[in-house]
Amino acid sequence: MAGTVVWDSVEHFPLSPNEFHLVEISALSEPRVLLVDLNNFARYPSVAIGYLSAILKQGGYAVEVFAPLSTGLTGVAREPKTPWWGRANLEFRFRTGISRSPVVRRIRRMYATRASSRLARSKNEVTAEVARRLDAGIDVVLVSTYLMYHPHCAEIGRLCEERGVPLVVGGAYFHAQEVATEWLKLPGLSALIGAEVEPHLCEIVRRVIAGESAGSLPGVWSDEPLLQTAPGSLPGVFVQSDKPRIQSEPLKDLDSIPFADYSEFPWSLYPNVIVPIITGRGCGWGVCSFCSDITSTVGRTYRSRSPENVLAEIAHQHQKHGANLFVFVDLKLNSNVPLWRELIRGIQKVAPGSKWIAAVHVGARGDDGLSLEDLQRAREAGMVRITTGLEVGSQAVLDKMAKGTDLEITSQFLRDAKQADLSVQTTMMTGYPGESADDVDLTTKFLQTHETEIERVKMNRFQIMSGTIFARQLEKSPHKFPQVTDVESDHLNAQISHHYTENDKRDYRNSISHLLKRVHIINRKPLSLAASDFDGVM
Repeated sequence: MAGTVVWDSVEHFPLSPNEFHLVEISALSEPRVLLVDLNNFARYPSVAIGYLSAILKQGGYAVEVFAPLSTGLTGVAREPKTPWWGRANLEFRFRTGISRSPVVRRIRRMYATRASSRLARSKNEVTAEVARRLDAGIDVVLVSTYLMYHPHCAEIGRLCEERGVPLVVGGAYFHAQEVATEWLKLPGLSALIGAEVEPHLCEIVRRVIAGESAGSLPGVWSDEPLLQTAPGSLPGVFVQSDKPRIQSEPLKDLDSIPFADYSEFPWSLYPNVIVPIITGRGCGWGVCSFCSDITSTVGRTYRSRSPENVLAEIAHQHQKHGANLFVFVDLKLNSNVPLWRELIRGIQKVAPGSKWIAAVHVGARGDDGLSLEDLQRAREAGMVRITTGLEVGSQAVLDKMAKGTDLEITSQFLRDAKQADLSVQTTMMTGYPGESADDVDLTTKFLQTHETEIERVKMNRFQIMSGTIFARQLEKSPHKFPQVTDVESDHLNAQISHHYTENDKRDYRNSISHLLKRVHIINRKPLSLAASDFDGVM
């Protein structure tokens, strides 16, 4: 069973940041809420929309969901099939990505636009559908979005503004103040959500419909001027701060949240019935310097649901949707090792015949729940694919990242996963500050050593994301990173562009080329039959 939701009137709201309260809305005659899903990865519904839908419905609101897939707009494939010319594609993206030539950069932008998803290229189609639904009678619009869809959100904001309909926008990266500052400029915006607001969601919606400010509620950004004590000033001396602010304590009681409601999604259009499940928020490791997930809306500190609550939801989704395929969208499913093992023990009891996939953190020394015996039991319990962040094959660079992994342990994990008949995917990157050609060669050698044990490699070039530990380090002590030059901030998209001077060296570029060749060889292999239902998912 889901955790109990406590209903209360607005006069008593809120009692605590981790309790749910229903605002009395009977006088509003079941207001209509449109949830717009701009997180669409095309293969399964979005967890964020599922939670919003469940809470609002229990709060007495009539909920509609607009998933762009319902109009034929597919999102980003997480793992597109590698074509025969895939190596050339990898090489082109790398070479154009490191170029300082304005002409080459322009060509790269054109290529990126053509290669982007239909959703990213179809702002007009998205906004036309939103306009149609607004004209059919909607009281408030809530948009859950990735930053790449800012143009879509801006147009939706203009539509809402024209019709006098309040707009609430939320997303993973809005906890960073510099990002929120840019997004607060959206036209028609009534509230920008930058933290977990489940306990206060119904009150946020009630306020914006009533034309009231929601800026005083936890999780909502406020850009109203604030009087605050001046640093080092005498008592009673105040200055006006124009910086946006937010109250954002992490939600602790995750069992109190109703199970995600995916009933409004266009299930008939998905290739398979895959249900996303999240067992915990944040990451049990949580200190990787490059990672934006651990500084995102739900990534700050690690908290988990109880095993009983998780298994109850799996049983619920299995029965409701006939689902036998599950993707665990936790940053690292083994962050809570006891929960990980209880899941393995219980999933087939509550969802017989199910298959599932997840990402894990392969730790340093100690019990991370990933022994050969653990992996074999996971496979017997229906797990078919496991993803881990390898990043690089150089221990020195891993230590610079504060990755918290040991390559010897990772090697053993890969061998054990292969023996357990699990499909393994790794995420990797190049260009982390301090990486040399020799480090890249070590990564290539590591992949070659484990070529038969890895089925897919997701390759990225290091990006500095706004709000990350590395971004703060660079801002505070740029002299510590002499190889990072031409720094330019684009907080609207949570990116800080830069040039990595190792890219100017021929031996470094050649080492990258050898690495990309090895990645292409691995990615051209056929996916194991057991994991084929999840091709393109994670």
